[in-house]
Amino acid sequence: MESHMQLNINRRSALTGTAAAVTISFAGGRARAADLPVVTLDGAEATLRDADIATFSKSMTGPVLTPADADYNNARKIWNAMFERRPALIAKCTSVEDVKAAVSFGRDHNLLTAVKCGGHSISGQSVCERGLVIDLTGLRSVELDAKARTVRVAGGCLLGDVDAAAYAVGLASTFGVVSHTGVGGLTLGGGMGRLQRQFGMAVDNVLEVQVLTADGRLVTANKDQNQDLYWGVRGGGGNFGIVTSFKFQLHPFDSAVTTTSFNYGANDAKQVLRAYFDYANIAPDELWLTLGLGRNGKGEVGVNVSGSYMGSPDKADATLKTLGTFGSVKGKRTGTMPYVALQKIADVGGRHGRYHYAKSGMLGTIEGPTRAKLIDATVDYFMDQPQNNSHALFLLMGGAINRVPADATAYPHRTAMHNVDVGADGDVREGSDAYVQWGRKYWDVIDPFTGGGFYINSAMDDGEKRVRGNFGGNLDRLVALKTKYDPSNFFRLNANIKPMAKI
Repeated sequence: MESHMQLNINRRSALTGTAAAVTISFAGGRARAADLPVVTLDGAEATLRDADIATFSKSMTGPVLTPADADYNNARKIWNAMFERRPALIAKCTSVEDVKAAVSFGRDHNLLTAVKCGGHSISGQSVCERGLVIDLTGLRSVELDAKARTVRVAGGCLLGDVDAAAYAVGLASTFGVVSHTGVGGLTLGGGMGRLQRQFGMAVDNVLEVQVLTADGRLVTANKDQNQDLYWGVRGGGGNFGIVTSFKFQLHPFDSAVTTTSFNYGANDAKQVLRAYFDYANIAPDELWLTLGLGRNGKGEVGVNVSGSYMGSPDKADATLKTLGTFGSVKGKRTGTMPYVALQKIADVGGRHGRYHYAKSGMLGTIEGPTRAKLIDATVDYFMDQPQNNSHALFLLMGGAINRVPADATAYPHRTAMHNVDVGADGDVREGSDAYVQWGRKYWDVIDPFTGGGFYINSAMDDGEKRVRGNFGGNLDRLVALKTKYDPSNFFRLNANIKPMAKI
């Protein structure tokens, strides 16, 4: 069993009334509200006429859903149940032309617009209140070239789509740990994954993208054309447009992966953390390694160290045995499985419909007194300020990730050695408000050790100052790029980089 603990926020919008009660029939025979209350990009209240909705719907191959449609409630749901939002329209795209039509409609009507792929945005930004959701889940094609070891992936694909196709020909992608995560959102924010220390993050394996920009152009970007956009989408999030397709480099990979998980007692937490940091400095690139402090729904605390050796099986045992020397082992699981199966092992724990809150940040190499203070702060708060269903998770970074210069892509964290994530999650809304308060207070303890950088796919209630600071020396270039490709900030429901103001 791998200890990939999930993260997340509660920012519920209050929509007390949906559409007008009067409905009419139009082409296709579906019932639809006469007019819809909507929210514009700047947050103003407005009304969208039914005639405009009907025209939009006729321009689409896929359906355009409103609150009057039977499929609406299911379509508006996203991974993090903290966010209960009711968009005015959901455009279920089945082609790039549909995406163009949806962007044009949202832009022409100045609608607050969200983009949904897998719906895994922990901050809930793949859905919006009384705005337009451009839903890419109907774009699921995967075109694999086994000889070139590349794959072209449509913008609505899930990780499992790519894993299955690659696995069939002895190849693997580098990204993701939950198979129902959307490829698009994951990649644009950096794209962590179990092979990242060997082959880099998702952004390091993007060869080409096709991006639909806010003005309706479909732009191809790679190392030879539109290099600025190619640079920006590799870590700059969804700021510059909707990526309708990605081309990735794949890697030959032995399908058999050895995994192990060691459980330690709460009293050993500091000792185990010290051992984890020591071993992190010498760990091979083939190792995917996590350490988690966890408190279950009964208030019981445990420490888990999990590793997956992604290299030669004859070297796996010696590497993974080390993880069982960090303290007094209370329990152990070890097994071998195909990589494609390992990629699904966290699917149940990371299932849709749970309530999540988390904060995260990047840590460099931690040594000496600073490391001792971090360990004390992490463990003491976790033990002294109990919150059921909570976690503090450390993930080893480094390896191939850090062999890429910080300015080579928009993703800036090329000296980080660990990602640390704290938060809580559960299956019911009751008590979830406490997750937010606990997570924020815990993060106040951890944040001074991080230097301000964080993985933008884990961003929740992080303000503009923290988002801007996160990009470091890449910020000015990103602002210029945003100003070029999205001067009106149409694509703003993301780790938003605001364009330069017009003079």
